[in-house]
Amino acid sequence: MTAQKYRVVGYGVVALLIMVAAEGVLMMGNPAVEQPIAFNHRKHTMDLGLACQFCHPYVETGAHPGLPGVETCSMCHQVPQGTSEEAARLTAMIADGDSLQFNKLFRLPSNVFFTHRRHVGIAKLDCANCHGSIAETERPPERPLVKIKMKVCLDCHRKENQTVDCVDCHR
Repeated sequence: MTAQKYRVVGYGVVALLIMVAAEGVLMMGNPAVEQPIAFNHRKHTMDLGLACQFCHPYVETGAHPGLPGVETCSMCHQVPQGTSEEAARLTAMIADGDSLQFNKLFRLPSNVFFTHRRHVGIAKLDCANCHGSIAETERPPERPLVKIKMKVCLDCHRKENQTVDCVDCHR
């Protein structure tokens, strides 16, 4: 075998190992994610009818959707809302000037490029396609409701007749 053939075979093996490693990383269990408050998605999305964009302002225009800060919550929660202890705690946090830093629940490997703008803003995909029934949760899940695996992405791309070229999503 010539050196060039070894190099081609070597690149193929490396590509295969990267794909296997990426799939493994995507399937690994994520550590539990804690949130500053027990946010009730159901109350806000289903009961009050707020769109995802209200709290995630860049979901249609950015790579990342953005997470709400104290400014967003204080639009309604400067005064007590409802009777729950958590709503009262949030109002107190706002009154005390405490910061409110939500933590990302969904994470992709660093070699995966994903943009919400392309998927939500342009393709008009529903958030539930990737995030499952997050809008129906009454407490923040500690782990993603859906395990985002490369197979899920590829199946969707094929179904929607979109590219499955590796370099479009992998850097």
